[in-house]
Amino acid sequence: MHKVAIQPVLVNRENVQAMLGGISRTTFWRKRQAWEKSGTPFPPPAPGTNPGKGGEQYRYCDVMRFFADQGLVEPTQE
Repeated sequence: MHKVAIQPVLVNRENVQAMLGGISRTTFWRKRQAWEKSGTPFPPPAPGTNPGKGGEQYRYCDVMRFFADQGLVEPTQE
């Protein structure tokens, strides 16, 4: 069996905001603070990345897992 190394897919802050319904940068910051206070912090930025145009970069799989845990997306069919 061959091992295939796939780089993680990254999504920037602007895209995360769009995924949350087009919220503003300030609203996203406030939501992140609220999630942290409630004990469910938003995933940290992907290691080894720098914020560029569009803000911090996050791993797509981490963001989607967080959304599912928060009930923000429908669970996928098994």
